[in-house]
Amino acid sequence: MKSKLESLSPNLISDNVNASVDFYTKHLGFSLAASVPESGEFGWAMVQRDGVTIMFQSLKSLKEDMPSLELDKKGSIGTFFIKMKGLEELYNSVKGKVEIALEWRETFYGMKEFGIKDPDGYYMVFAEDK
Repeated sequence: MKSKLESLSPNLISDNVNASVDFYTKHLGFSLAASVPESGEFGWAMVQRDGVTIMFQSLKSLKEDMPSLELDKKGSIGTFFIKMKGLEELYNSVKGKVEIALEWRETFYGMKEFGIKDPDGYYMVFAEDK
């Protein structure tokens, strides 16, 4: 096969894109990479940190952009698994400031991990090799 996947950037539905950007930049060390519009109330924005990119879009904006989508709600029925280095430092920096949805643990598959729930109901699990 000649095709090659290069990246995955989830585009998450958000009630308030500005609040989502603020959460990820303030608590998780992401930076704002792009937004529409460039200032004011965002309809779409992208944040990034290291090799991870996450996009946020209002439901209204997404429906205008892709009218064939039949979306009526936000939130996750799965989790986003982010492998990283420096897990304990991140955990200590967010504990007590964000909703911890999965307490710190060591797993049978050789990882240390914890998870958070963001303001829009998405679950992010951060993990590091033991």
